[in-house]
Amino acid sequence: MKLRIAVLLVAWLGCALLAEEPAVLEQVVNPAVAPATVKDGYALLNSLLTLFENLPVTKKSSEPDPQVSAGLTEVDRRLSQLGVDSKAAMEASVIDKIFYYRYRRMLTIFKLITMPIIRGELLKDLFMRTFNDFVWDVTYENWSWEDKDSIPKMAAAMEEEFVQMQFYLDSRQARAEFKKKIGKRILPPPPPPASAKKK
Repeated sequence: MKLRIAVLLVAWLGCALLAEEPAVLEQVVNPAVAPATVKDGYALLNSLLTLFENLPVTKKSSEPDPQVSAGLTEVDRRLSQLGVDSKAAMEASVIDKIFYYRYRRMLTIFKLITMPIIRGELLKDLFMRTFNDFVWDVTYENWSWEDKDSIPKMAAAMEEEFVQMQFYLDSRQARAEFKKKIGKRILPPPPPPASAKKK
C-alpha cells in the first residue's frame, strides 16, 4: 500500500506542484454530484484508495496536458461525492464523529494536492501549513515542500492515516469492551458530597 500511495503522490504532486510556490490556478467547476449514498467506513476508505483509478483520457488538443486536466476534473468530482457520502454516513450514524472528521481531513489533503497551481499565489502559506500540520499530527515529522524527502514524508503520513483509520474501524467492538472493562478507573474518584463532610 505504501508503494501505491507513493506512486500516486509522485504522479500527482509532480503534475500539480510544478512551480516552486504552490497556489491555486483556478477552481474547476464540478459537475453536480450524485445524491448521497450511505456507505460504511470501509466503503469510504476503499473509495479514497481508488480515487485515481480509471480516470478519463482526453484526446490530445492544443491544451498543455488535457489528460491531466480531465483527470483532475474527475478526481475533484469524486472528492466532492465522497464529501457528500461521508456526511450522509455520519448523519445515518454509520460512522462516528472521530472517523468522520479524520476522513474529511484526508479529503482536504487530497483536494489540496490535486489542485493545479501557479507561482506567486497568496494561498501558499495556507497550503504549506495544512500539509505540515497533517504530517506532524500523523507521524510527528516536520514537513516542507523544499525538503528533498517531502513526497516520501507525505506518502508515509497518508499511509499511516489510512492504516490507523482501518484499524479504528476493525477495533470498534474491542474498544467498546475495553472501555467497559476500565470503566472510570482512568479518572480520579469524585469528591464526597458536601453533606457527608459535615457529618
